Amino acid sequence: MKRFIFSILILVATNFVYGQHALSGKVIDKSDNKPLINASIVLLDQDSIMQQFTRADEDGRFSFKNLRDSSYLLIVSYPKFELVSKKIKTEGTSSTLAPIALNSQANLIEEVVIQQRLPIRIKGDTLEYDAGSFETEKNAKLEDLLRRLPGLSVSGDGKITANGKSVSKVLIDGEEFFGYDPKIAIRNIRADAVDKVQVFEKKSKEAELTGIDDGVREVTVNAVLKEEARKGIFGNAEALAGSSDLYTGSLFAAKFNKTERMGVTANTNNMGAGMGREGGLRMNSQITGNPVSTSVGANYENQFFQKKVNFNGNYNFNTNSNNNERQSFNKQLLAENVIEESESKSKTANSSDAHGIRSEIRYRIDSTSNMEINLGANFANNYSSSQSNNYTTQNGEAFSRMGDTTTTNGQTRSNDIRINYRKRLNKKGSSLNLHFNNSYNKNNSESIVNQIAMYHVKGDTTYINQNRLNNNNGNNISGQIQYSDRISDKLNYSLGYNISNATNETLLNAFERGNNTAPVLDSLYSQDQRTVNTSHGMVANLNYFTEKLSVNLSNRTNFRDQSLTDEYRNINLDRTFWDNDINMNANYRLSNRKNVGISYQNSFNIPTFAQLQRLQPQTNPLFKQEGNPDLKRSNNNSFRLNYHTMSLLKGTNWNLNADISFTTDPIVNQRVIDTLTGVTTSSYINVIGKSSWRAGMNSNFNKPVFDKNTQFNIFSGLNYNNGFSYIKYGDDIKTQQYQLNNEQTTSLSTGIGLNEQNSKGLDYDFNWRISVDNQRNSLQKSYNYTSFNMAGSGYFKYFLPKKFNVSSNVNYSLEGPTKFYNKSLHQFYVNAEISKKLLSNESLTASIKGFDIFNTYNNINRSSSETGFNESTQQILTRYILVGLKWDFNKNLGKKKTD
Repeated sequence: MKRFIFSILILVATNFVYGQHALSGKVIDKSDNKPLINASIVLLDQDSIMQQFTRADEDGRFSFKNLRDSSYLLIVSYPKFELVSKKIKTEGTSSTLAPIALNSQANLIEEVVIQQRLPIRIKGDTLEYDAGSFETEKNAKLEDLLRRLPGLSVSGDGKITANGKSVSKVLIDGEEFFGYDPKIAIRNIRADAVDKVQVFEKKSKEAELTGIDDGVREVTVNAVLKEEARKGIFGNAEALAGSSDLYTGSLFAAKFNKTERMGVTANTNNMGAGMGREGGLRMNSQITGNPVSTSVGANYENQFFQKKVNFNGNYNFNTNSNNNERQSFNKQLLAENVIEESESKSKTANSSDAHGIRSEIRYRIDSTSNMEINLGANFANNYSSSQSNNYTTQNGEAFSRMGDTTTTNGQTRSNDIRINYRKRLNKKGSSLNLHFNNSYNKNNSESIVNQIAMYHVKGDTTYINQNRLNNNNGNNISGQIQYSDRISDKLNYSLGYNISNATNETLLNAFERGNNTAPVLDSLYSQDQRTVNTSHGMVANLNYFTEKLSVNLSNRTNFRDQSLTDEYRNINLDRTFWDNDINMNANYRLSNRKNVGISYQNSFNIPTFAQLQRLQPQTNPLFKQEGNPDLKRSNNNSFRLNYHTMSLLKGTNWNLNADISFTTDPIVNQRVIDTLTGVTTSSYINVIGKSSWRAGMNSNFNKPVFDKNTQFNIFSGLNYNNGFSYIKYGDDIKTQQYQLNNEQTTSLSTGIGLNEQNSKGLDYDFNWRISVDNQRNSLQKSYNYTSFNMAGSGYFKYFLPKKFNVSSNVNYSLEGPTKFYNKSLHQFYVNAEISKKLLSNESLTASIKGFDIFNTYNNINRSSSETGFNESTQQILTRYILVGLKWDFNKNLGKKKTD
């Protein structure tokens, strides 16, 4: 009996020993993966009775021993962090848990707040806005929604800026919609159809197709539509008429059906092709000249063959004409103690008819290969005529007078094709990329030119009466093969070879037109030129990517062969050389809400054929353009830095951009003004041993204020430019030396903005900017100056009872005096609108719009530089009234089945 009891005890003890296990793990901070020291870890059994308790050590680690096979509940907590519970089961052996990551309560609070007040998220390199959290007016458009998003702004003419950077592309669900004009998308897509708005930087189209990172980044806005907004019919129509016989009419209609989208747009007006939203209050709504414009466009996209083929195509037609008159005054510093002043008057008339077609076809051949084909073609007929007179003095004494009457008729044609084929070779990530591109253009024109040039110093007069026939043909063919492979999960590379050939032929025949005499070719104004540029390149890319850090390195080495011939001048120019481009881009995510990016680029500026050819055809008797076959390549280095941070809890958003670039041995302009003949000759030369450079920095900070109903924005910028030019002036040019002019520009600006738009009571958008500009030159230092400028604009919209709205746009600017002009230039004008929404669904709007209602618009346009300034006026209509109706229609778009 004793032996039996002893055996049972031994058996139980053995089972107990072999049934006990250990459990270990680690507790970390989810935001930065750092250990949470002294975190509390509790182990409960199935009946919620505590079995063991411990705390994490200095490395965040913990362990439990002597655990039997069973199911447990593990609870982990840490002050001001979330509480995490996890079911575990011990069975058979000891085990180690994956790191347990806790999120701070601050982050959790921010995630709650963001859903209620400021719905912004950062996903990698993408800033994403939840469109539904930003209230817009009924029947508002994507443009109105973008104006309400922190960090984004839309100018009156439709230009979008995101965190201080210009947006170059707008996508709808990742696809271009009327890609030839992004304004069509933002001004017609309904705001209530948008689910999210994404802002990101993408590589250039060339880099995406070839795999070669050229360092170019395009800031892109992508509007993601709601699922229910991908099917339906919507659009708008507007008609306006007003004083001075003004009129405008527009139509936009689109049909969405899941993957199929089609749209048409049309506009006709006598207010100018750039009027956009038919005289929108936010625009510079001045009507220049006597314009007449008509445009028609269509867009279609769909997927075919079981979604293997994606097609996107569009067509547009534009016919425009305008007549205008202009007067200008120009003042320039020449050599030391020499000032040139010129006055000019001109009358112009022009018209054009243009057709354009674009298409993109993406074909998914199978699971490992796909092809992309881009096609484009343009055709245009152009007419222009001008009459101008120019009178020039130097130091107050008459120097020259030039009269010009020119009429030109021409045609332009162009087409291009891009084919890109990608093949994945294995599951590890290796792939093959083939790329082909061909573009062709042809321009033909005939000009009748009558010129009279008088040189007052010697009393000489030159007459030009010519018929100029110009034919220009250009053809560019390029191809590339690239192999990509993965070294590891974080590292991949690509190697490629490319070849390109660009050929351009120009035949310009200038025939003297005499009375009853046969035309005679004037070789001085003619050209028979052929240029060929052939390039062979080797490309290497290296990419490193982790959750926080991404780095791209690329190097392109090219061998170039350039040749130029001009039969009329017996010129033959051939040269071969090597050049090398280096690009580096790095992006580091400091946290979920902080990001920093840097880039570096080294490249060569290669002289163009126009800069190389010594003898070029003249355009008038008083000016000659020459090239320099001895030009050397200049080397450019540029650095860029971007830092972005945001707080979802506070709703703040700060973006900083900085860049600096310098060019060694820069190619600059050199002018020779021969006072003996009155002829100005312009050419190019390297400034050996010197560097031109520029630096810039801009910052943008957004913060909600006044109970977070108003967006406050403060922005600032600093820019500096340093460049050179040569000039030679006098009556004995051969013995005189060139004077080197060092030109420097510094500009400092800052401003604020307030924006509140909730479509209730009062909406407003106010901006004010001040700037200080310093312009310096080494030629005549007495003309160095510092000027003060400021500009402000305010858009106000009052929501009144009975669905009445009153809107107003106020603009003011000041350009301070300089050493070139001692009077400030003030600009002030006010536009206003009264509108009423009709019908029960508010789809019809009647409006009366008044522009420059106080008739205060200043028609003087002024621009200045380090060595001079220009002031001009032109025929312009600023004060007028428009009365009209706008109808927004929507059938099923954005409506759920339950609606």
